[in-house]
Amino acid sequence: MKLVLTLGILVALQVSCSDAEERLLKGSKRKKKNKKGKNKKIKLKEIPIDEEEEWGEPDWLKIIEGAFPPWEVDGPCASLTAVGETTFDVPPPKVVGSQEGKFNPCYYTKRFAGLDPTLGGYPTPIDTKYPYEFASGFFGQPGDGSVHHCPLTDSVDPNTYDVGSCPKLGHTCGKDCAVISDDYGIGHIPPFVPLAAVKMAYNSGEYDVCADWFSDQSLCNIKKEALDDIVYKYFGDGSTIKFTPPILIDDKPSPTYYKLEYIGDPSAGPKSESKGPHYCVKGATNVWGDFCPYIETGPNTGKYRHPHLALAAFELWIANQCMPEICPLKWLDSPNGQGYASDPTKASNIVWCEMEDNDDDMGQPKLPYTWPITDSFGLDLYDGKFIKPVKGSYVTELINS
Repeated sequence: MKLVLTLGILVALQVSCSDAEERLLKGSKRKKKNKKGKNKKIKLKEIPIDEEEEWGEPDWLKIIEGAFPPWEVDGPCASLTAVGETTFDVPPPKVVGSQEGKFNPCYYTKRFAGLDPTLGGYPTPIDTKYPYEFASGFFGQPGDGSVHHCPLTDSVDPNTYDVGSCPKLGHTCGKDCAVISDDYGIGHIPPFVPLAAVKMAYNSGEYDVCADWFSDQSLCNIKKEALDDIVYKYFGDGSTIKFTPPILIDDKPSPTYYKLEYIGDPSAGPKSESKGPHYCVKGATNVWGDFCPYIETGPNTGKYRHPHLALAAFELWIANQCMPEICPLKWLDSPNGQGYASDPTKASNIVWCEMEDNDDDMGQPKLPYTWPITDSFGLDLYDGKFIKPVKGSYVTELINS
């Protein structure tokens, strides 16, 4: 049975979950199958530990930089005196040497995500084939290619609402919760959830990782069936997936703790408002948090990294141990990264809003909020077409014209 919840012109879907739940419950036991009599031929490495913290959490930055090596720069990342200011505590460094095959070490904006790495961005969840993204299609609407399914521009003025208010697939069970449906399986969950689950499963010693997690079809990504089982084992709750924010709770890491989010950093200053890992100026009406910069102040400036990159790098780090001849450590050299950003008219970048300064990667959205941006990486990449043909999996039923 399907229950359709209508929110104005937007439609969110909730599906009866008994069958999907049963499949996951059965799958959670599948890890034990065929273990008897099977010799494990590969001794897996221990996950590198972040020595800067006391909790023994993985060094996700080290793992990410193994897959997405950074440009070499001649100094520390730039730091503003406070969010909303234009003065620097630390000036921007210069790139040293070649940028080819490398990525931005001082990361402030997702504006160039999905485009050529020399522009400063990284692959999007669509590019890394993150299976729980359930992105909206590229129809020239606000938030195109994001997890938010917003109306088309000919039906609602795009400057009258926050993209973050548009629905996500499966988010009908409350905060930090996703529905498991017969149509889609596990709905949208943030990448730090499967990242935490895979970490715990890898460390548990309960899996024959190389045999159980990879296949000829999935190559250097963990196969979807195995990932579903792992996520449900650690975060399943009946017909839902429930999780915690990736932060410290009571001064201890939550089960999904991910240091590189840098949420609520006090160095941002009194003019700032933290919208997840993004820092907007207070009173930025209708501004989607994703249009605001990541942490750009204090000692953590420029250090934010998307958790889907950590998951993609972690999967590749594991796959390289299992199949080194097929899965090199560098993402661009692996089957996972082939053809990335080779054609900007088929790139997975999100159409941006106007900024105070469209040439400033550390700047704030223009107020009053104005969408779309009028630069060479906006709607012009649609090449005059209604749809931008970006290879990937999308959900279209939540978008209503």
